Amino acid sequence: MSLLERLNFINNLQLGDVQSSDEMTVVPLIGTLRNNIAPPEALQFSRTTTYGSMEFKNTSREDPVIIPSHMMVRGKSAQDHAMSGSGVVLAASDRLFENACCVEETQGGYLSSTQTVQTDVLPAALRKALLDPTKRNKREFGKLWGGIKTWLRKFQKFPTVSRGHIRDFFEQPDYKKSLEQFAAEFEPVDGQIGALILFNGVPVGLEIMPSAQHWEAYWKWLIRGCYGSQLINMKESGELSRSTMILPNLTNETPDGEVEAIISDFVNNIKLSMVPMLESINISSETQMDSIGNLKTQLLRTDGGGGGDLITQDDEPVYLSIVL
Repeated sequence: MSLLERLNFINNLQLGDVQSSDEMTVVPLIGTLRNNIAPPEALQFSRTTTYGSMEFKNTSREDPVIIPSHMMVRGKSAQDHAMSGSGVVLAASDRLFENACCVEETQGGYLSSTQTVQTDVLPAALRKALLDPTKRNKREFGKLWGGIKTWLRKFQKFPTVSRGHIRDFFEQPDYKKSLEQFAAEFEPVDGQIGALILFNGVPVGLEIMPSAQHWEAYWKWLIRGCYGSQLINMKESGELSRSTMILPNLTNETPDGEVEAIISDFVNNIKLSMVPMLESINISSETQMDSIGNLKTQLLRTDGGGGGDLITQDDEPVYLSIVL
């Protein structure tokens, strides 16, 4: 089954103007509110009760709230944590997830809502490491440390790093500046609820939120934390090859009359290619991970080693986050 066949709501989406910076291209997806999901501000991180646990609160008294896939919480003088997938918290409820990951190998201490915390999403490669249902569900707080070290060693600044601290990357000044630049380049457009993300014209992620309000709240985590970090990683390790779809170089010598035509052709090619791209993504397996209320969270696996989370409400898709 192709991804498009599984996601019947994709046909109701429109494509926004293509955004491109460096080797990253973002195709905005324009849509409307999807069913009854609490607004993003209803989600509150409460605390870590033990290493490998994350507790969240839903302040909405009416609707369930969605925890974005692989949400990461970092605080000072405490063990940073990340979710092993997505999650749902019912209205006016608290929920503890005990299969989370510690993302600092040698740091102690528990996080709490009284601390100042930073939130993000795990880099794409580390998200892929949690696509195995056995690993994702396993209650082992250090299960991502080896993957973090491998990922860090691909950066020029961490070739011999010996600890699995994701903070080492996110707090490094040069990388931190680059991530903020990505966020500035890809601001949301009106009505945007998601995006197809490409590196040099090759799809690397598909993100769809329940509403434009959710995208407005979470897009920085995705563009900066998940995909921006992965792009820098792949560039520094030499893993990113050029594609014929990358925007042609424009110079000061390019005639003004040609610039607009070049960009227009590039945008149209991306739009025309998007549906065939998605049709070529096949779901090789589908595992039900969680069912609560009228929502069901499923882990999708795609041909080629990708996958991610699909959340449905009354069997209608409301949230999708896939890394390819």
